[in-house]
Amino acid sequence: MKKNLLVRIWNAAVFTSMLLFLQCSVPQASDEIPITSNSEEAINLFLEGRELIENIKTTQAAKLFDRAIALDPDFALAYFYRGFYSGGDYKESRENMSKAADLIDKVSEGEKHLILFGMAVADNDGTKQKSELNELLKLFPKDKRVQISAGAYYQYFNQNYKKSLEYYNNAVNIDPNYAESYNMLGYLNIKMNNYADAEKAFKKYISLLPNEANPYDSYAEFLLQRGKYHESITNYEKVYNIDPTFVSALSGIGNNYIFMGEFDKAREYYEKYYTNASSTYAKMNALFLKATSYLYEEKMENALVVFEERVSFAKVSESPITAIYSYKNAAFALDVAGQYDRATEYYKKAEDLIMEAEIEEADRITAQVNLDLFLCYHKIMTGKLEEAKNGMVNCGQIIDVRGNVGEKKLHNLGLGIMASANENYQQALEYFKDADRENPFTWYQEAITLQKIEKKDEAKKLFNKIVSCNKNQIGLAVVRNRAVENLASL
Repeated sequence: MKKNLLVRIWNAAVFTSMLLFLQCSVPQASDEIPITSNSEEAINLFLEGRELIENIKTTQAAKLFDRAIALDPDFALAYFYRGFYSGGDYKESRENMSKAADLIDKVSEGEKHLILFGMAVADNDGTKQKSELNELLKLFPKDKRVQISAGAYYQYFNQNYKKSLEYYNNAVNIDPNYAESYNMLGYLNIKMNNYADAEKAFKKYISLLPNEANPYDSYAEFLLQRGKYHESITNYEKVYNIDPTFVSALSGIGNNYIFMGEFDKAREYYEKYYTNASSTYAKMNALFLKATSYLYEEKMENALVVFEERVSFAKVSESPITAIYSYKNAAFALDVAGQYDRATEYYKKAEDLIMEAEIEEADRITAQVNLDLFLCYHKIMTGKLEEAKNGMVNCGQIIDVRGNVGEKKLHNLGLGIMASANENYQQALEYFKDADRENPFTWYQEAITLQKIEKKDEAKKLFNKIVSCNKNQIGLAVVRNRAVENLASL
């Protein structure tokens, strides 16, 4: 299972997922990124940890990275990995990444660009991400993990699936038995609607690692997205039987019950996920899923209670970014539900926390840009179109400098909604084409715009796409019932 990227901009789900692909390479191979350490034992521990990371065993990997650092306090990549796999602990993550950056003059050229690329991901600096990745590709074109990194970058940060497929296939050609390539190909083919190829890739992944949990978890997610709920649950149960520490399988079972309409049952599994999880990130993810489960049922008060619980947990866990986005998500849900005054209150809570939280300046800017884009949506919904227009202009200027594709797509979504509100429907549809095409909320805004210009058949296709979507996310939770209602009226 690979967690969704670009859901956050420091949502551990976005951030950690991308870094699953930033793998350094065995030092003996000249065509791979070398590892710099004065301790052979530390390197061996690091390599063991890397293998655990590839199998989504982050808690076990963290212990090995700590042991490697103890043997070599100047082991930059060990700090780097330790930062990215902190289990949702913001302070610990940033401290370890900063330590890696401080040691950048003591590492090889490849390690340098790898660390700089990772730091650019953390800072949401899209321009820097691309330049550092290009350097890695130029220096190490035969490193399968660099190819995987490039494929993930184009898949998740750009939604350029053709380019992504090229890099994943490069990785397969370099090492046909490298299991991770098939996992990534499986997810990419789902996005490209190539379901036969996706299933083939996941089954190859299972054949290469038949005793590991993650291949079955990935296949279970594929089955869920195909609407094969009972088969999916069976595979998630297999995951948990293979490795009881692989607690995210419990959330996968819960997600199946969401789309089977058994919301209480879904929450039972989210509660099990929370109770059995050892990492801060997993517990916060469990609370997020529980909150969205209430949104599917349109039980706003219950959802808000859980969002507040998540904020409290995030504050205690010194994870202020999660608290900020929890307030923002609550405000967004209220906006979609038409509860604008209450949405204003939650946006204010998020903004106050951005100002008060002890976070890196890069994270503060990212959180503020994201919040400002949602505030523009809020202003459109409340009829303050001129204020929304000014806000979109200001956000656009910042986003152009940052070069972050995810922010550009969110900005285009806002521009599309604003154009539709101003009855510029064709312009709105053009903006929606350049928004996040994986977000059901984008599909919904496009569909209601199509309705306004009497393109009912095209709107119907998008509403059906929303209703048949089996990927649990807040953008779906807030519009799924509305799509059902619109279909009934067509």
